[in-house]
Amino acid sequence: MKAFVTGGTGFIGSYLLKALLDQGCEILALRRKESNLSRIKPFAEKIKWVMTEDDWQTVAANYRPDIIYHLAWQGVSAADRISYACQTDNIALLQSVLDIADRSDVSKIVSTGSQSEYGAFTQKVDETYPLHPNTAYAACKVAASYILRTYCEGKGIKWYWLRLFPCFGPGESERWLIPSLIKSICTKQSMDFTPGEQKLAYLYVGEVAQALAAIAHKNAPSGAYNVSADHPMPLREMVTLIRNKINPNFKLNFGALPYRPGQCMYMEGDTTALRREIYSLRTDNFAERMAQTIDYYTNKFKQQ
Repeated sequence: MKAFVTGGTGFIGSYLLKALLDQGCEILALRRKESNLSRIKPFAEKIKWVMTEDDWQTVAANYRPDIIYHLAWQGVSAADRISYACQTDNIALLQSVLDIADRSDVSKIVSTGSQSEYGAFTQKVDETYPLHPNTAYAACKVAASYILRTYCEGKGIKWYWLRLFPCFGPGESERWLIPSLIKSICTKQSMDFTPGEQKLAYLYVGEVAQALAAIAHKNAPSGAYNVSADHPMPLREMVTLIRNKINPNFKLNFGALPYRPGQCMYMEGDTTALRREIYSLRTDNFAERMAQTIDYYTNKFKQQ
Protein backbone atom coordinates (compact mmCIF):
# COMPACT_ATOMS: atom_id res chain seq x y z
CA MET A 1 0.00 0.00 0.00
CA LYS A 2 1.41 3.38 -1.05
CA ALA A 3 0.12 6.49 0.70
CA PHE A 4 0.58 10.18 -0.04
CA VAL A 5 0.11 12.31 3.08
CA THR A 6 -0.26 16.04 3.64
CA GLY A 7 -0.07 17.51 7.14
CA GLY A 8 2.13 14.69 8.35
CA THR A 9 4.32 16.84 10.60
CA GLY A 10 1.30 18.12 12.54
CA PHE A 11 -0.13 16.77 15.77
CA ILE A 12 -2.56 14.22 14.34
CA GLY A 13 -0.56 13.73 11.14
CA SER A 14 2.54 12.60 13.03
CA TYR A 15 0.57 9.86 14.76
CA LEU A 16 -0.95 8.86 11.42
CA LEU A 17 2.49 8.48 9.80
CA LYS A 18 3.60 6.18 12.62
CA ALA A 19 0.41 4.11 12.35
CA LEU A 20 0.81 3.73 8.58
CA LEU A 21 4.45 2.70 8.95
CA ASP A 22 3.44 0.12 11.55
CA GLN A 23 1.02 -1.32 8.98
CA GLY A 24 3.83 -1.65 6.44
CA CYS A 25 2.70 1.19 4.17
CA GLU A 26 5.11 3.08 1.93
CA ILE A 27 4.71 6.81 2.46
CA LEU A 28 5.39 9.94 0.47
CA ALA A 29 4.67 13.00 2.61
CA LEU A 30 4.49 16.69 1.86
CA ARG A 31 6.19 19.25 4.08
CA ARG A 32 7.74 22.69 4.06
CA LYS A 33 11.51 23.05 4.31
CA GLU A 34 11.04 24.87 7.62
CA SER A 35 8.61 22.30 9.06
CA ASN A 36 9.27 21.24 12.65
CA LEU A 37 10.19 17.55 12.54
CA SER A 38 10.38 17.02 16.30
CA ARG A 39 7.16 14.98 16.42
CA ILE A 40 8.40 12.50 13.80
CA LYS A 41 12.12 12.46 14.56
CA PRO A 42 12.27 8.74 15.52
CA PHE A 43 10.94 7.59 12.13
CA ALA A 44 11.41 10.53 9.72
CA GLU A 45 14.04 8.67 7.70
CA LYS A 46 11.57 5.89 6.88
CA ILE A 47 9.42 8.33 4.91
CA LYS A 48 9.94 9.78 1.44
CA TRP A 49 9.54 13.55 1.49
CA VAL A 50 8.57 16.14 -1.08
CA MET A 51 8.79 19.86 -0.33
CA THR A 52 6.07 22.43 -0.93
CA GLU A 53 8.73 24.58 -2.57
CA ASP A 54 9.20 21.92 -5.28
CA ASP A 55 6.83 20.64 -7.98
CA TRP A 56 5.21 18.44 -5.38
CA GLN A 57 2.06 17.71 -7.37
CA THR A 58 4.06 16.08 -10.17
CA VAL A 59 6.19 14.14 -7.71
CA ALA A 60 3.09 12.91 -5.88
CA ALA A 61 1.29 11.96 -9.09
CA ASN A 62 4.33 10.05 -10.37
CA TYR A 63 4.50 8.24 -7.02
CA ARG A 64 1.10 6.76 -7.96
CA PRO A 65 -0.34 6.40 -4.47
CA ASP A 66 -3.11 3.93 -3.69
CA ILE A 67 -4.54 6.27 -1.06
CA ILE A 68 -4.25 9.99 -0.29
CA TYR A 69 -4.50 11.35 3.25
CA HIS A 70 -5.12 15.09 3.15
CA LEU A 71 -4.73 16.49 6.67
CA ALA A 72 -3.02 19.80 5.93
CA TRP A 73 -5.14 22.81 6.89
CA GLN A 74 -4.02 26.39 7.38
CA GLY A 75 -5.50 28.61 10.07
CA VAL A 76 -6.42 26.39 13.01
CA SER A 77 -5.77 28.97 15.73
CA ALA A 78 -8.76 30.67 17.33
CA ALA A 79 -7.98 34.02 15.68
CA ASP A 80 -7.62 32.50 12.20
CA ARG A 81 -10.84 30.50 12.46
CA ILE A 82 -12.92 33.61 11.89
CA SER A 83 -10.88 34.79 8.89
CA TYR A 84 -12.47 33.88 5.56
CA ALA A 85 -9.37 35.15 3.73
CA CYS A 86 -7.29 32.61 5.64
CA GLN A 87 -9.73 29.72 5.52
CA THR A 88 -10.60 29.87 1.83
CA ASP A 89 -6.94 29.27 0.96
CA ASN A 90 -7.57 25.70 2.09
CA ILE A 91 -10.01 25.14 -0.75
CA ALA A 92 -7.23 25.88 -3.24
CA LEU A 93 -4.96 23.43 -1.41
CA LEU A 94 -7.65 20.75 -1.65
CA GLN A 95 -7.89 21.37 -5.39
CA SER A 96 -4.14 20.80 -5.68
CA VAL A 97 -4.58 17.44 -3.97
CA LEU A 98 -7.47 16.50 -6.27
CA ASP A 99 -5.26 17.38 -9.24
CA ILE A 100 -2.88 14.65 -8.04
CA ALA A 101 -5.74 12.17 -7.99
CA ASP A 102 -6.54 13.17 -11.57
CA ARG A 103 -3.00 12.30 -12.61
CA SER A 104 -2.69 8.97 -10.76
CA ASP A 105 -4.66 5.81 -10.01
CA VAL A 106 -5.61 6.59 -6.44
CA SER A 107 -8.53 4.52 -5.15
CA LYS A 108 -9.25 6.31 -1.87
CA ILE A 109 -9.01 9.86 -0.53
CA VAL A 110 -9.23 10.53 3.20
CA SER A 111 -9.50 13.97 4.78
CA THR A 112 -10.35 15.40 8.17
CA GLY A 113 -13.25 17.58 9.16
CA SER A 114 -14.36 18.91 12.52
CA GLN A 115 -17.18 18.71 15.01
CA SER A 116 -17.53 22.47 14.44
CA GLU A 117 -19.31 21.65 11.17
CA TYR A 118 -22.37 20.83 13.30
CA GLY A 119 -22.31 24.27 14.94
CA ALA A 120 -23.48 24.54 18.54
CA PHE A 121 -25.32 21.44 19.75
CA THR A 122 -26.49 20.16 23.14
CA GLN A 123 -26.58 16.41 22.68
CA LYS A 124 -24.61 13.49 21.27
CA VAL A 125 -24.75 13.86 17.48
CA ASP A 126 -24.46 11.38 14.65
CA GLU A 127 -23.56 12.03 11.03
CA THR A 128 -27.17 12.77 10.06
CA TYR A 129 -27.31 15.79 12.39
CA PRO A 130 -27.81 18.99 10.33
CA LEU A 131 -24.64 20.92 9.56
CA HIS A 132 -24.73 24.48 10.84
CA PRO A 133 -21.22 26.00 10.70
CA ASN A 134 -20.88 29.32 12.50
CA THR A 135 -17.23 30.22 11.76
CA ALA A 136 -15.18 30.65 8.60
CA TYR A 137 -13.19 27.57 9.63
CA ALA A 138 -16.29 25.39 9.97
CA ALA A 139 -17.90 26.75 6.80
CA CYS A 140 -14.80 25.98 4.74
CA LYS A 141 -14.56 22.51 6.26
CA VAL A 142 -18.14 21.86 5.12
CA ALA A 143 -17.37 23.26 1.68
CA ALA A 144 -14.27 21.07 1.42
CA SER A 145 -16.27 17.97 2.35
CA TYR A 146 -18.81 18.69 -0.40
CA ILE A 147 -16.05 19.25 -2.95
CA LEU A 148 -14.32 16.02 -1.96
CA ARG A 149 -17.53 14.00 -2.10
CA THR A 150 -18.66 15.42 -5.43
CA TYR A 151 -15.25 14.96 -7.03
CA CYS A 152 -14.80 11.40 -5.81
CA GLU A 153 -18.31 10.29 -6.73
CA GLY A 154 -17.77 11.63 -10.23
CA LYS A 155 -14.45 9.80 -10.56
CA GLY A 156 -15.41 6.53 -8.91
CA ILE A 157 -12.97 7.09 -6.02
CA LYS A 158 -13.85 6.14 -2.46
CA TRP A 159 -13.90 9.12 -0.10
CA TYR A 160 -13.80 9.44 3.66
CA TRP A 161 -14.41 12.58 5.69
CA LEU A 162 -13.58 12.06 9.36
CA ARG A 163 -15.16 14.68 11.63
CA LEU A 164 -12.81 14.99 14.57
CA PHE A 165 -14.02 15.84 18.07
CA PRO A 166 -11.64 17.01 20.83
CA CYS A 167 -8.48 14.94 21.17
CA PHE A 168 -5.38 15.06 23.35
CA GLY A 169 -1.94 13.54 23.75
CA PRO A 170 1.80 14.25 23.68
CA GLY A 171 2.95 16.50 20.86
CA GLU A 172 0.03 18.91 20.74
CA SER A 173 0.81 22.59 20.17
CA GLU A 174 1.35 24.58 23.34
CA ARG A 175 -1.41 27.02 22.37
CA TRP A 176 -4.14 24.43 23.00
CA LEU A 177 -5.90 23.91 26.29
CA ILE A 178 -4.18 20.93 27.91
CA PRO A 179 -0.56 21.85 27.08
CA SER A 180 -1.13 25.52 27.93
CA LEU A 181 -2.71 24.54 31.25
CA ILE A 182 0.18 22.25 32.19
CA LYS A 183 2.71 24.89 31.15
CA SER A 184 0.97 27.48 33.32
CA ILE A 185 0.93 25.10 36.28
CA CYS A 186 4.67 24.53 35.84
CA THR A 187 5.61 28.18 35.35
CA LYS A 188 2.93 30.43 36.89
CA GLN A 189 0.69 30.85 39.94
CA SER A 190 -2.76 30.92 38.34
CA MET A 191 -4.74 30.71 35.08
CA ASP A 192 -8.02 32.28 33.96
CA PHE A 193 -10.90 30.23 32.53
CA THR A 194 -14.52 30.48 31.51
CA PRO A 195 -16.94 29.00 34.07
CA GLY A 196 -16.00 25.61 32.56
CA GLU A 197 -19.50 24.18 32.31
CA GLN A 198 -19.07 22.84 28.76
CA LYS A 199 -18.91 19.06 28.51
CA LEU A 200 -16.23 17.64 26.19
CA ALA A 201 -15.48 14.06 25.14
CA TYR A 202 -11.68 13.99 24.73
CA LEU A 203 -10.17 11.13 22.69
CA TYR A 204 -6.53 10.06 22.79
CA VAL A 205 -4.85 11.15 19.54
CA GLY A 206 -3.39 7.70 18.93
CA GLU A 207 -6.93 6.35 18.51
CA VAL A 208 -7.68 9.06 15.95
CA ALA A 209 -4.61 7.96 13.98
CA GLN A 210 -5.59 4.30 14.16
CA ALA A 211 -9.03 5.11 12.78
CA LEU A 212 -7.50 7.03 9.89
CA ALA A 213 -4.91 4.36 9.15
CA ALA A 214 -7.49 1.55 9.23
CA ILE A 215 -9.18 2.99 6.12
CA ALA A 216 -6.18 1.99 4.00
CA HIS A 217 -7.01 -1.69 4.44
CA LYS A 218 -10.80 -1.57 4.83
CA ASN A 219 -13.46 -1.77 2.15
CA ALA A 220 -15.70 0.61 4.06
CA PRO A 221 -18.49 2.64 2.46
CA SER A 222 -17.59 6.20 1.47
CA GLY A 223 -18.95 8.94 3.67
CA ALA A 224 -18.54 11.15 6.70
CA TYR A 225 -17.65 9.51 10.01
CA ASN A 226 -17.50 10.97 13.52
CA VAL A 227 -14.33 10.29 15.53
CA SER A 228 -15.03 10.95 19.19
CA ALA A 229 -14.64 9.64 22.71
CA ASP A 230 -17.75 8.64 24.64
CA HIS A 231 -17.07 9.98 28.12
CA PRO A 232 -18.02 13.69 28.11
CA MET A 233 -16.58 15.48 31.11
CA PRO A 234 -17.20 19.03 32.30
CA LEU A 235 -14.22 21.17 31.37
CA ARG A 236 -14.00 22.36 34.95
CA GLU A 237 -13.65 18.77 36.18
CA MET A 238 -10.96 17.87 33.65
CA VAL A 239 -8.92 21.01 34.34
CA THR A 240 -9.14 20.41 38.09
CA LEU A 241 -8.08 16.79 37.63
CA ILE A 242 -4.96 17.85 35.71
CA ARG A 243 -4.17 20.60 38.25
CA ASN A 244 -4.47 18.22 41.20
CA LYS A 245 -2.05 15.72 39.64
CA ILE A 246 0.65 18.39 39.22
CA ASN A 247 0.14 21.10 41.85
CA PRO A 248 -3.05 21.22 43.97
CA ASN A 249 -2.12 24.74 45.11
CA PHE A 250 -2.26 26.20 41.58
CA LYS A 251 -5.16 28.66 41.35
CA LEU A 252 -7.83 28.06 38.72
CA ASN A 253 -9.82 31.25 38.10
CA PHE A 254 -13.06 29.82 36.74
CA GLY A 255 -15.41 32.50 35.46
CA ALA A 256 -12.67 35.06 34.84
CA LEU A 257 -13.23 34.75 31.07
CA PRO A 258 -16.54 34.91 29.16
CA TYR A 259 -17.69 32.19 26.82
CA ARG A 260 -16.93 33.06 23.23
CA PRO A 261 -19.86 33.87 20.91
CA GLY A 262 -21.46 30.66 19.65
CA GLN A 263 -19.67 28.57 22.27
CA CYS A 264 -20.62 24.90 21.94
CA MET A 265 -21.43 23.60 25.42
CA TYR A 266 -21.45 19.90 24.54
CA MET A 267 -19.05 17.98 22.29
CA GLU A 268 -19.64 14.27 21.81
CA GLY A 269 -20.11 12.40 18.56
CA ASP A 270 -21.91 9.14 17.93
CA THR A 271 -19.30 6.74 16.51
CA THR A 272 -21.56 3.81 15.70
CA ALA A 273 -20.81 4.05 11.96
CA LEU A 274 -17.05 4.31 12.46
CA ARG A 275 -16.98 1.34 14.83
CA ARG A 276 -19.12 -0.77 12.51
CA GLU A 277 -17.34 0.00 9.23
CA ILE A 278 -13.77 1.07 9.98
CA TYR A 279 -12.33 0.86 13.48
CA SER A 280 -13.49 0.11 17.01
CA LEU A 281 -12.19 3.01 19.07
CA ARG A 282 -10.75 2.27 22.48
CA THR A 283 -12.00 4.81 25.01
CA ASP A 284 -11.72 2.93 28.29
CA ASN A 285 -8.15 4.02 29.04
CA PHE A 286 -8.71 7.78 29.31
CA ALA A 287 -7.15 8.01 32.79
CA GLU A 288 -4.03 6.13 31.70
CA ARG A 289 -3.55 8.17 28.53
CA MET A 290 -4.16 11.43 30.35
CA ALA A 291 -1.59 10.51 33.00
CA GLN A 292 0.95 9.80 30.23
CA THR A 293 0.14 13.14 28.63
CA ILE A 294 0.52 15.02 31.89
CA ASP A 295 3.90 13.36 32.50
CA TYR A 296 5.05 14.24 28.97
CA TYR A 297 4.25 17.94 29.28
CA THR A 298 5.34 18.25 32.89
CA ASN A 299 8.79 16.91 32.00
CA LYS A 300 8.94 19.10 28.91
CA PHE A 301 8.06 22.37 30.64
CA LYS A 302 10.17 21.75 33.73
CA GLN A 303 13.21 21.35 31.46
CA GLN A 304 12.66 24.67 29.67
